[in-house]
Amino acid sequence: MPILKEHYSFDRTDIHQLRDFLLNQRRLSGWTQEELSDRSGVSVRTIRNLETGSNTNPRRTSVNLLLTALGATAAVFSEPAPWDSGRRPAFGHPPDLHSEPASLPPWQGPRPLGDALVGRQADLGHVLSAAQRSRLIVLTGPGGVGKTRIALAAASRLRPLFQGGVAVAELHDIPPQHLEPAASAAELTRVVRRLTSNEGGARSGAGLGRRLLVLDSAEHVSQQTARIARQLLDEHPGLQIIVTSRRALAVGAAETWEVEPLSYDQLDGSDTELPSAVELFLRRVRASLPTLDLGNRLPLVQQLCRLLDGMPLAIEVAARGLRSLPLTTLLHDGMLFHLLAHVDAGDLSRHRTLSDSVRWSYELLPPPHRELLRELSSLPRTFSLDAIPVRSGGGFGSTRVAHLLAELADVSLIQIHRGQQYRYGVHALVRHWVTQEEASADLGRSGEHGRDRPVLAGSAWRRAI
Repeated sequence: MPILKEHYSFDRTDIHQLRDFLLNQRRLSGWTQEELSDRSGVSVRTIRNLETGSNTNPRRTSVNLLLTALGATAAVFSEPAPWDSGRRPAFGHPPDLHSEPASLPPWQGPRPLGDALVGRQADLGHVLSAAQRSRLIVLTGPGGVGKTRIALAAASRLRPLFQGGVAVAELHDIPPQHLEPAASAAELTRVVRRLTSNEGGARSGAGLGRRLLVLDSAEHVSQQTARIARQLLDEHPGLQIIVTSRRALAVGAAETWEVEPLSYDQLDGSDTELPSAVELFLRRVRASLPTLDLGNRLPLVQQLCRLLDGMPLAIEVAARGLRSLPLTTLLHDGMLFHLLAHVDAGDLSRHRTLSDSVRWSYELLPPPHRELLRELSSLPRTFSLDAIPVRSGGGFGSTRVAHLLAELADVSLIQIHRGQQYRYGVHALVRHWVTQEEASADLGRSGEHGRDRPVLAGSAWRRAI
């Protein structure tokens, strides 16, 4: 039997990460150093030295006792903990949180799906780590990129730390703030206050306590969500909030994480792992068509994922298309986007189709933003700021273009490739929808209603919500 070392040995980065982790976990639990000492059996002096980072060679037993006392560490971080660099000993298998549901804090609202998150380990790890630093976390990104799934998965991992429970509110039915500001504010306040009252899920006699609130789809009420989030955090010291929104929230204390599409550019014959977008597509195909073998068609799958910019929801809907059409047909003459316009994605998204999802974002834009988005949709797949046409005589000047471009990116309709020189791109689904919408508008303006013309590919993307 190998002899285990009695002490851990951390480098400077590791010990700082361990210090931050222990300190924040203790504060999340609401304990003083003395209370943690009573619960763990570790001396106050040792705890103090660990939290200040002065002890860089702690005893293995001390760290284990502290992690055990703080509780749920293995359950919360089934991925490596934020301070883990591979030198932490195994703590055994994470406990099965579903084996004793009565022991878990309550959960209100939609729950996470049971399927695995593909290619989202870094996103999930960041949210879990951010929960140790900030009481307000905002996940941004375009529609269909997976913000809700990540938020719910993170809430499930964090659930044991919140004795007041987890409450999830879907905000998409609240009227947009720019159309009905008074009704929007009143309904948002009603929904959120109900979930943060003592009747919102805390055990009898427990008070509000520590509670995690997830506000899903806040892009159309972003200003009002920012306002009420600040109020709630001031009123309830034990409250923590995760928001998903296509538009970033203007809250200084918020920690914002941009959820990006899945990768699709690693199939060069030398990699042992599939790109995450390709892996997601293959998983969904195996689930619905277990006898269909795409092992010799991976380059075509990669091509499909590239056409869809690695957007998870579009990839999942496209995988369903293989039930009726071969992969080569999906990649032919715009058939892929035409299919995506018709397939019902209701069980995967709050929108009926992907066209509804794009329309939702488009209709929240003021007219100047729509006009620039139409121009950008005609540019190459990626472009620089200098490549955007600047028009005189009442059009867009360079300063105005930069301002509108930044706001389109802020609402997740423009993707930014940040490097030495920033490059921009309109998401493929958005570009296709805007192009078809513009073609339809041109027909309307010319008085042609299409009675004697073939139906445009993707015309179903014009259907209203």
